[in-house]
Amino acid sequence: MKGYLDKVNNWIDENKELILGTIYNLVRIRTENLSPGGNEKQGQDYLYNFVRKSIPEANVDIFDILEVEGIKSHKDYFPTVDGVEKNYCNRPNLMAKLPGRGNGKSMLFSGHMDTMSINEKKWNIFHDPFSGKIRDGKMYGRGTLDMKAGLACGFFAMKCINDLKVGLKGDIYAESVIDEEYGGVNGTIANRIKYPGIDFAILSEPTGLKCGVESMRGTDWKIIVIEKGPGGIAFSGKKLKNPIYKIAKIINAIEKFERYLNKVSPTPKNYKKNEKLEVLTYQVASGGTSYLESQAIPLKGHIYLWFYTYEYMNEKQVEELFLNFMKKELSKYKVFENDFPRFEKVIRYMEGHKTDTGHGALSAIENAFKLLNISFRKRGLIQTNDAYAFKKIGGTEVVVIVPVGANAHGIDEYVEVDSVFRL
Repeated sequence: MKGYLDKVNNWIDENKELILGTIYNLVRIRTENLSPGGNEKQGQDYLYNFVRKSIPEANVDIFDILEVEGIKSHKDYFPTVDGVEKNYCNRPNLMAKLPGRGNGKSMLFSGHMDTMSINEKKWNIFHDPFSGKIRDGKMYGRGTLDMKAGLACGFFAMKCINDLKVGLKGDIYAESVIDEEYGGVNGTIANRIKYPGIDFAILSEPTGLKCGVESMRGTDWKIIVIEKGPGGIAFSGKKLKNPIYKIAKIINAIEKFERYLNKVSPTPKNYKKNEKLEVLTYQVASGGTSYLESQAIPLKGHIYLWFYTYEYMNEKQVEELFLNFMKKELSKYKVFENDFPRFEKVIRYMEGHKTDTGHGALSAIENAFKLLNISFRKRGLIQTNDAYAFKKIGGTEVVVIVPVGANAHGIDEYVEVDSVFRL
């Protein structure tokens, strides 16, 4: 093992510029998930041309996910986002394979090409959200942490094995899928259907070099309030119904629900006792966003929110828990007596995952961490991801590991460069 470690360290030293340059180029390519469509193709083409230089073209597969037989009829395929049909035109998946000598266990490095949108927000460290520039050992840009650095690491791990002619018995795979953000998962589902039975996978969702052996469940909800009447301004002394007042009461109920959710949800052993389940209220809207839209009582409004639950809670339990609490809380107000808000799920219900911690690959990862003097910590993750689809659909055991960084989905997202090489 020590001999291989020296060779790998030397290979990394020789390829540092190439590794950082590849991540930089991927960050510079805008691959935002603009649901119901997305801009992943240019990034996938770049990665395809990169991997072809070291892997025979016959072992590199780039394909339309809707070409995968049976995907649209698969029970886990989810065709819409907020009620709008998804568009998969020019959004290919990528899979590369390094064949082994035979009679060995197979391994997959998995990541997604799509990133969240920047929503045209101004960044601070570097004004360009797609700069890929480095300052104080941190590379900044949308997708650096989630997850282009981790994605690149998987393909470079394959290249390293190939360049060093390690000659493993089992096949090695590296993939880049589309449509992970906004509860997508359909890209991962396509690859699990087309490439089933891979023994073990490392998924590159943000973990800070911790070993993610459990992830949470959750979904986005939309709460809609609609009032009857003309809206506007009465000028007659008549009291007009205002959805904003109802929304304010709903927000108070949501805040109480977070406390209730933690009270009735025992913390699993893979999580720290002080790690709480979160309810994230993303958007509150009614009456427009500017002064020129503000001169009338609106007729409707909505709230978008997300909340996490632990892996052991199923969809029906969670839905009943949430809706029953909200009904009880809002029934305290007369305005909801015969006019309860409409509750809708915007995306699929994201399932959680649990890694089989007795799997031999996990022991190998632990040994590798020790050799590199990295603290090995098996942790539950405060996130949802597509890890559940690996075992459920493809029969593949999975663990989640990615470099250290911060501000995923936010301003000044970054990844620590040193942790990229350690991974």
